[in-house]
Formats: sequence, structure tokens, C-alpha cells
Amino acid sequence: MILISLNSSRHLATFPLKCPSSFSKPDPMKNIAYCFLLILALSSCAFSTMTTVYSKSKGKIDVPLKENYTVTYQVGFEDNLKADVAYTDESGRQSNLENISGEWEKQVTLKPGTHVELKTLAKAKAKSRATYKILVDGKVVAEYIQTGKRLSYMLAFDLP
Repeated sequence: MILISLNSSRHLATFPLKCPSSFSKPDPMKNIAYCFLLILALSSCAFSTMTTVYSKSKGKIDVPLKENYTVTYQVGFEDNLKADVAYTDESGRQSNLENISGEWEKQVTLKPGTHVELKTLAKAKAKSRATYKILVDGKVVAEYIQTGKRLSYMLAFDLP
């Protein structure tokens, strides 16, 4: 007898398979049943870890060329969401924050040609909602709403 075990953090499934002692015809109905159970176990593991993903790179945005730009990041996480946030700071590098919840806003002054990026990964125990908005000199260049238990958001663009 062979045991096939599938183990994830929440699910454990064991399927006994008998090895034939002689070369007899396998029972197709038994094989179909085992395959169905295997697919069911694997799919239930996958559904527990699904992530809602939004990722977009806009390239160079259409704003007038000037000496400096004011970029404002605005993110709103419902009460039960906790998120890690990474954004382009005033030095042009990525700054990372952990366990952000509720409303979060950051305003930075950036030079022309800077690659701007906002990334978040939020997790909750129940389906939740997050809102994202990025402004350049007060003009909205990106706005998005996500719902789910695991939310991944990334938006990137280049200043002229």
C-alpha cells in the first residue's frame, strides 16, 4: 500500500493506493475517484491563499516638465487589513513600512526623470477593501480599489 499525503498549513489529505501484486487491469472508476479527490484537495489549498493582484507600469506620465514635482501617495485600508508599503522617497529610493492600517498618506518632492513606484501587500482574515490614489502636483495620475483577503498592488511611472 502507498500513501500519498498532501499537507498545507490548513489541510491534510491522505490517499491510500494499493499496489497490485500481479499485473491485473486497474479499476478505472477507482482511478477517477482518486484523481477527483486529489484535485479537490489541491484546489481547496489554493483557494485559501489566493491573492488579488493589480500591477501596472504607466511609463512616462503626461505632466509639464518642471524643476520639481510633488507626489502624494494616499492609501486606505479597512480596519482588519494590515499592509506592508513600499514607495519612492525624496532620495529616489524605496522606503519600506510594515503593518500599516487605516488611512496612510505620504507627500514627497521628486526631481524630473525619477522612477516612481508604490507597492503594497495587505492581508486580512476576512474579505476587505483597500483604496489607492497617487497624485502629481495635485492631479490624480492613478486611482484604484481592491477587495479580497490578500491584496497586492503595484503602480510605477516615470516623471518627465
